[in-house]
Amino acid sequence: MEIISTMLYQLTKDATPEEMKKAGLDAHYTEHGKALYPTDADSVPFTITYVSTTGDFFADLSEDMAAEQKARAVYENLIDLTDDPDILGPLLWLRQREIVHFNRFKELYDTYKREGK
Repeated sequence: MEIISTMLYQLTKDATPEEMKKAGLDAHYTEHGKALYPTDADSVPFTITYVSTTGDFFADLSEDMAAEQKARAVYENLIDLTDDPDILGPLLWLRQREIVHFNRFKELYDTYKREGK
């Protein structure tokens, strides 16, 4: 989240109110100025409410794996929306990081399943 927030800051720090409006960020600008305020694409604020654990190793690890895949998909969608190399570079790195995380979680899941833990 920090990398995306930094990218957003860099893209908007010198923007005029008119440019913010033209970019569809007028509602955000009205509420928050140029401050970073984590929301989804529909402007729903981030909440920890939907992040949970069950105490069951396999259920929680499966949820972690799903989260990595969802993040990868979002980065791929963002990659499709730009051709700016200064934006693409970090997005490609973030996407690859999600792939690596998923693979490590999957290896752990498979290892514990084989050992019957």
